[in-house]
Amino acid sequence: MTRPSEIKPREGDQPGTPYSAFELNANLPKMEFSITPDIHAEYLAAVDEKNADYYRYKGRQVCAPNVLSVYLLAVLYRRYPPIQGIVVYDQLWKWHNPIFADEVTDIVAWGKVTEKFEKRGRKWLRFTAQFTKADGTPVADAHHTLHLPE
Repeated sequence: MTRPSEIKPREGDQPGTPYSAFELNANLPKMEFSITPDIHAEYLAAVDEKNADYYRYKGRQVCAPNVLSVYLLAVLYRRYPPIQGIVVYDQLWKWHNPIFADEVTDIVAWGKVTEKFEKRGRKWLRFTAQFTKADGTPVADAHHTLHLPE
């Protein structure tokens, strides 16, 4: 079982990355973690859905798809430690295959910085992340936009 806090660097643990240090098209290194029945239960409790039984696929209970969202920033932060003042703007997800709630699923995630831009005097960053099962089966793709302080 891998909790997000075990793999995601936290603000203040090390110097944060200023906007100018982000490299366009930089690859974000692979990270591995496991989604377990306990992680599934903890996530549902955290989002006040602990008795939810409506996440099903072909009769089998699956994890809420957004359980991966708590791992998304870890993909970026492992190469670029967080700086105080980051504002999460949006996330766009595409789901390919479910994560079953009653088994341990080993996940591999990686990404890429896809865009840096300024708009109305603010600095923005976009990155993508891919999540697959350890055997290569695609689970989800994410596109994420952040506002970064200078």
